[in-house]
Parts: sequence; structure tokens; C-alpha cells
Amino acid sequence: MTTENTKTHRGRPKKLEEGIVVKDTKQEIKPGQTIHGSKVPWTRQDVEKAFPICAFVPDETIPVTYNGVMYQLIAGVECLVPTIIRDIYQDYRRAKVGFGKNIMTSMGKVQVDPGAGTLE
Repeated sequence: MTTENTKTHRGRPKKLEEGIVVKDTKQEIKPGQTIHGSKVPWTRQDVEKAFPICAFVPDETIPVTYNGVMYQLIAGVECLVPTIIRDIYQDYRRAKVGFGKNIMTSMGKVQVDPGAGTLE
């Protein structure tokens, strides 16, 4: 058998011996991984692969972003999105409602639902 030291353009050995080919030991590049000082960006496919898909109907039209990947949610329209998007939306809604209650309480005022009408 003859030995070849042929190298590819990246310097990896192409063949060690005639008939034996060395496999490329390329590692899988994952989103968020740092390579040479910069992070690998997330894609929509990465998010949908990382989290199960769920269906829900948002109460508000709002863009929701996870690691730079945006999903547009439309009020009253069923959305099929990864669970992380639904969770971020629900956390936002809980915080928004809770913030309003805390402001009114700290000001010493009673919160009145908008549908209750005016007080005289």
C-alpha cells in the first residue's frame, strides 16, 4: 500500500493510505455557540427544533422575539408557535396586568375595570 499525504484546502488529510479515507470530524454548530469571538445566530428552524409547537389565541397583537427570531402574534387569531413564544407572551401579559394593579395600589386608588362605567 502506498501512503499519500494529500491535504485538502483546509489542511486536513484527505487519504492516509490508499483505499482508506479519513472522515471529516466537523462538529455540529449550534445556535448561540461562540466561534472565533462571535455567536452563531438563531434561526426560525432552530427555535422550532428546540421547542415543541403549540396552538393558542393571543388577546393582543404584538411581536414576540426569542434570541433574535421574531413571531408576529395577532389578536383573536390562532397561532402555531413554539412554546417559548407562548410563554414569553403570557409572562408579558401577566406583568402588564400586575404592573397596572401595583401602580394603582401604590397611589392609594382603587382600580376600576374599563367596562364598569364612570363614577360620579
